[in-house]
Amino acid sequence: MRTLLLILFVCALPLSLLAQQGATGIEGLQFAGPARIAVGSDNNFLVDRTDPNEKLFILSLPPSVQPGAPNILPEKLDDKIFTFTLPKIAYRNNSRRHEFLTTWVSEFEVFKNNGDQNAMSTDAMASFSYYLRRNIQVWIGDTYQSSKDPARSLENVFLLLPRTRFHENVLHGSLDFQLNPVTNVSVGYDNSYTKFGDDDPFQTRILDTRSAGYTLGVARLLSRRSRIGVQYSLFKIKPINRVATNDDVVDRPRPFERPIHSLSLQYWMQPNPNTYWDLSGGIIKLDTGSEYTVSAGLNRRLGNFWAGASYMRGLTFDTGATNGFAQGVNSYGFYDVVVLRFRGQPSPRTAVLFDTTLSRGVGSWHAGSSKSLMGRLRLDYRATERNTLFATWESFAQNRNVYVQSPLTRNRFMIGVEISLASESQRRVSRLNEEDQFIALTNHGLRRRSLEED
Repeated sequence: MRTLLLILFVCALPLSLLAQQGATGIEGLQFAGPARIAVGSDNNFLVDRTDPNEKLFILSLPPSVQPGAPNILPEKLDDKIFTFTLPKIAYRNNSRRHEFLTTWVSEFEVFKNNGDQNAMSTDAMASFSYYLRRNIQVWIGDTYQSSKDPARSLENVFLLLPRTRFHENVLHGSLDFQLNPVTNVSVGYDNSYTKFGDDDPFQTRILDTRSAGYTLGVARLLSRRSRIGVQYSLFKIKPINRVATNDDVVDRPRPFERPIHSLSLQYWMQPNPNTYWDLSGGIIKLDTGSEYTVSAGLNRRLGNFWAGASYMRGLTFDTGATNGFAQGVNSYGFYDVVVLRFRGQPSPRTAVLFDTTLSRGVGSWHAGSSKSLMGRLRLDYRATERNTLFATWESFAQNRNVYVQSPLTRNRFMIGVEISLASESQRRVSRLNEEDQFIALTNHGLRRRSLEED
């Protein structure tokens, strides 16, 4: 721990000096997020060190022999950890008719006792939009994410996965046509690629998938404070490991490989500036039958705090998705989900965020019928104009984890500092800047974000 604290001090000093400059020197290039340095502990994270050939051999043994074979389940480990997140960089080029935007951020993890788990995570995004006419817009974007800790990177309550290399790339394109001032029609295409590094010789779990689909949506403003929308999607989810001659895995037909149809109706309402709620419902038709989907959410401002609660029954990655189709790891699992959130500022320099997600598996090809919980608590204190101290606690729990065949709870506690490198104008004015995401800039109120961002 002394070594980690020394690294923390050495890294923090030059970053604080660089922050005084507050400019990148290239027009359109800016710091959109602070640098972050943290130390802490991670308990009960999973690491699978079994050789794939050994795993294949043991799984091929008769059931009567397997109990005496070596243990091939992932290990549950505890360790001290140091993380360093580079400042998020954004580049924006825009005019009256177009906007090009790209962002990039990386995080480095260093473990005290498990050096083989040291890793770099990356999040990158690029998008381009162009107005063909005043009421017709074309938009295309691509997001890329890589990590060695997918459970945390995805903030996914449904899966407690072993640490291993995870990649996801999502391409999205859309054409929006505004029929009149209150009605918008959109047509979209999505294509996602998800690669998870854990080997599964018998494909009892499919984690490496490619999803593609089309979406047609219509939205209409009913009043200044309410709108309604309907959305239809057609998509497929295919395993990346396809049938091949003499391959080393067992190929099985999957019902989610057939075309999946989704139809939903949404309604949003903001009766006053301090309250907004939403309702949606629909149906998803798979090859094996139909499943209904429903969601409801309520958010209420209480002084300097926002409190919210929501319920959702639907596909795992369909939660909050604007495109209406699922993508990514375990995208074909149905769940009942309850989310509770509380955030705000007790004082101008302090902030608190608490949220928890509870889920119950309704039917999933990967996780089975299970119950899961994810909780997160973050406390912030703005020590100076550009330095914010923070402490975070995260907990993931499952009544039965598919990898260790038993209940599992993972806890992670971190303390650290965020250091702003953006210029003063970027911090106060730029919509890309995220430095007030948790705590307001000194002497400025916490920025009120849109309903979609909340």
